[in-house]
Amino acid sequence: MIRIDENEIGRISAEQVLKNKANCIEQLKLEPTFDMILDCSNALLPDEDLNEFNSLLLSKSRVLVVIMRTDQMDVLTSDWHLVPTLTEAEDFISLERIQRDLGF
Repeated sequence: MIRIDENEIGRISAEQVLKNKANCIEQLKLEPTFDMILDCSNALLPDEDLNEFNSLLLSKSRVLVVIMRTDQMDVLTSDWHLVPTLTEAEDFISLERIQRDLGF
């Protein structure tokens, strides 16, 4: 399941999604809004799963940030918010929230 912290940031690894995708999708649909960090540094989700997660979050005006090793970043076919570390993912979400608050 997606772990949501006190800053309303959801965190989950690709391995957890692959084991329990249906529950993760259901949680995304039912939970109040939160931004999400998906750790794909050890495993990669198929494009259709990434698209589904991204669509659900975008429908709530939230962002999906994917953690990947830099040598894997060219594997994805779509334009994703890719970062190599958890710290950068958190920073990216902070900047996105500032832009949202300012109306960008």
